[in-house]
Amino acid sequence: MPLPPTCPTPDCDDRLWKDTAHTSTDWDNWRWWCCRCRKQWYPTAEQLQDFRHGTSRPATAQRDPRAGRR
Repeated sequence: MPLPPTCPTPDCDDRLWKDTAHTSTDWDNWRWWCCRCRKQWYPTAEQLQDFRHGTSRPATAQRDPRAGRR
């Protein structure tokens, strides 16, 4: 899953949280929340897709370099 975006407020660079606590009980009704600014934003259509079911972009395989080849 991708990292959440940073706050769009010009003087804040805090990461946003996916807030479901202060929205409706519908599972897909959420907003971005900044703990520093204490503001809420609607997610974009792409963000809804990425954070609803996981990313829509292909995952890159990350292999532990310490693991030996078989």
